[in-house]
Amino acid sequence: MLVAGLVYLGAAVLVGIPATIGAMAILGSAVDRVLGLAGVQLPPIVGLLVFATSVVIGLQIAVEAAAVQLGGLEALGRGSPRVALARYALFTAFAFAALAVAAWAGLSAALGGFGWGIVALGLLVGGAGVVVLYRSSRVLVAGYRRSEA
Repeated sequence: MLVAGLVYLGAAVLVGIPATIGAMAILGSAVDRVLGLAGVQLPPIVGLLVFATSVVIGLQIAVEAAAVQLGGLEALGRGSPRVALARYALFTAFAFAALAVAAWAGLSAALGGFGWGIVALGLLVGGAGVVVLYRSSRVLVAGYRRSEA
């Protein structure tokens, strides 16, 4: 129980907080855009609802990350086929988004005109992110083709 609790705590900090911030940014901008197009002033309760929804999304992603750490990728397959497919899709989308952000941050630091140390580190981080995205995409496609056969 202690190990599972520590794994969940680590996942909540390392995965849940960034997922919450990302969900808040996406949901907040979507709600703001929709209400802005409708000409409606943003009521304060909407911000609270966006925050609460983002926290729930972040915690759910942290739970799934902890389940993967404790039980492997097979942990995402629990439940009905539709729920398992949703888990796999959500986890894959979050993993690809995190890698894309890491690659973007590394490459933007490298191209930002900072010192040589930052440029080298940024290129390494960006290059590693691009390589991981490429290789994981190939593995994902190969696994999908293998499951069709």
